[in-house]
Amino acid sequence: MMLKLLQDKRAYSLTFWTVFFGFVLIPIMALGIELGRYYYARAEIAKAADAAALAAAAEISQRVFEETGDLQPTSKTWANAQAFASMNNGYLAQYGVNAVVTGITVDAKDDTVLVQVSANLERLFPSVVPGVIVTERGFAKIRAFTH
Repeated sequence: MMLKLLQDKRAYSLTFWTVFFGFVLIPIMALGIELGRYYYARAEIAKAADAAALAAAAEISQRVFEETGDLQPTSKTWANAQAFASMNNGYLAQYGVNAVVTGITVDAKDDTVLVQVSANLERLFPSVVPGVIVTERGFAKIRAFTH
């Protein structure tokens, strides 16, 4: 009976499909899911950066602008930008991933605020991919003041 089973072509087909699913199809599917999570996380960080830029633009000193014509951040600019970045990071926050404002630049020539937000996505992915740090930038136009 054992000899007959070894000569049966169905046994080869079963082995082939088992190997195919185990070593080809399942890893490709897992990679697709992980890439989807990565790009969704990047979009969340970009959303947080945009919100932080709007919040930072709202905290430009109107007094300094009226006196000198210069666009200067106030003492609340960083705190306000960080608060808005955190509020717009709901999906990642539930996994313990925090968006952190790492830079604010005011461009007086273009009347824009650039805010850089970073997050370490290591908690979302297996330990095989350590140190996945994502940085996104958000821009906001300052329209409240006119030159």
